[in-house]
Amino acid sequence: MEILRKISTNRLTLRLQSDLLEILKQNAHKKDLTLNAMISNILHKNVAYDETVNVLPNMVVPHDLFFSIVSKIPESEIEDIVKEGPRIVKKHFDILGLQYKIDHVIYNYFVMLAKYCNWFEFSHKVSGNNYRLVFCTGNNHKWSVFVQQYVHAILESLKIIISNESHHAGVVVFEFSHKEYI
Repeated sequence: MEILRKISTNRLTLRLQSDLLEILKQNAHKKDLTLNAMISNILHKNVAYDETVNVLPNMVVPHDLFFSIVSKIPESEIEDIVKEGPRIVKKHFDILGLQYKIDHVIYNYFVMLAKYCNWFEFSHKVSGNNYRLVFCTGNNHKWSVFVQQYVHAILESLKIIISNESHHAGVVVFEFSHKEYI
């Protein structure tokens, strides 16, 4: 039986502009949330973003423009770009004070890219030492290839031996077994 712990909370009074309050109420209603839950989610998302994604300089670029840029890059140059992935993640983790290990990469990089940068939809399953990572990248073939190669380079840098790697209709899957050695 799983025991759920109650998260401690504190009361806070806010003054909001009337139009902002109305927008928050409408969005909360659309998402079937209380106004309190909606505001808490927004605050949590912003704090998490600042603590993880925004620790390195980032540029907000509309998806259409970014995909257009990627689609015009020759595949040989894409390979050179994806090789930078591990270096970028390691730098990010050095700043955050995280060890460069697969579980940290999953939760503190892939999840963040999916959640805040919208590179892909990401899901994963870990069962014992067995990992399955699924990246839904959309219909742009070149973008899917970019994501596949980018993730592959990161996994390779972690000394992970991939047992199954597939790419079909914008869905990229990696499967592997991995055990952390102390």
